[in-house]
Amino acid sequence: MRTSTYILLTTFTLASCGSKQQVTDENSGVSDTITLPAETISILSEPKTDSQKPAHNADNFFAIESDGKVMVGNSTDLLKTTDIKGTDITLSPDGDLIAYTDTTDGHCSVHIYDINTQKDQSLSLGRYNYRSRSFSPDGNYLAVTCQFDEYSCMVILYDMRDSTLTSIVNPDTKALYNPTFSPDGRLISCHDMQKVLIYSFLDGIAKHIKTISCDNLCVDNDLSINPLCKIQFTPEHDFIVYTCADYASEREDFRHLNIYNISNGDILKILPGDKSCKDFEVSDDGNIYFLMESDENQAVACLAKLSDLSPVTISKDIFHNATALRVAY
Repeated sequence: MRTSTYILLTTFTLASCGSKQQVTDENSGVSDTITLPAETISILSEPKTDSQKPAHNADNFFAIESDGKVMVGNSTDLLKTTDIKGTDITLSPDGDLIAYTDTTDGHCSVHIYDINTQKDQSLSLGRYNYRSRSFSPDGNYLAVTCQFDEYSCMVILYDMRDSTLTSIVNPDTKALYNPTFSPDGRLISCHDMQKVLIYSFLDGIAKHIKTISCDNLCVDNDLSINPLCKIQFTPEHDFIVYTCADYASEREDFRHLNIYNISNGDILKILPGDKSCKDFEVSDDGNIYFLMESDENQAVACLAKLSDLSPVTISKDIFHNATALRVAY
C-alpha cells in the first residue's frame, strides 16, 4: 500500500525535424510499476568513458524568474537582474547561458542569453510556437517544445554545437509536454497528462523505453498532471520528483511537490498541503531546489537534500510573482 508523508517546513525561507536518427520502442507499454527494463538498467549503470560536464562557475548557481524579470545569483552573492524579459527559463550546466521563451511579438520563440557578455540570440527553429524547457547536463542539447495547436505538442532536441534538430515523439498520441533531463543526462522524462514517457538518451539519440500511468503519481482523485507539471528522475534513478495539480483548490496554478519511491511506490509530500510549488530542479548532488510560495503572489527559494528532505532557504529574498527556478549543476 502506498503511503503519503508530509515533510513540514520550519522556515519559509513540424512534423519531422533534422537528420539525426529517431528511435521509438513500440513494445514499451503502460505499466503499473515504474521499474526500468533490465537491459536499460545495465546500459545506464555503465561508467561514462569521458567527462561530459563543464566546470562550475559558482556553487549553487541559480536563476529565478520573477515579476517578468530573470535574476541570477548563488548562495553567497546577492541576486542580480539580467536584461531578460521572458518565460520558461533554464540554465546551462556551467551557469553561463540562460535559455528562455520570448513572447514580445505574440509569437513564442526560444532565445539564448549569455550572462557574461549579455548577448542575446534567437534560435531559428521554425514557424510554430517553441518554448524553452531543459538543458542536458553536458550542455550540448536544449530540449524545447513545439506547439502546433491546442492539442498537439512535440519535443525537439536542439544541438547547441551544430544547430541540428531531432524530434522526440509520443508513440501513442501527438501530445508531449515538459521534457526534462535526469541529472546524469541518460534519461528524458516527458508526459502527455495521462502517461509518463521515459526515454533513454545515449550518443544524442532518444529511445522510448517505458510508459507508465500518471495514476501512479496521483493516487488522490483531486490530483492530476497538466501541461505545466514537471517530472524528473533523481541522480540514481531511484526516485521521481514531480509536481501535480490540485483540482480541489480554487487556484488553477496550485501544485504539490512530491517524491515517488520507485522501489515501493510510496509518495512523499515535501510541502505542507496549503503551500504551492512554483517550480523545482533536481541537481546531481542530491538536492531538490524549489520555489515555495510564502504568501499570496510571493515565493521563497529553498532546497531539500534527498538524504533527509529537510528544507532550507537558499536566498533571503522574497520573490513576487515568481514562476521558475533553475540551477546550474
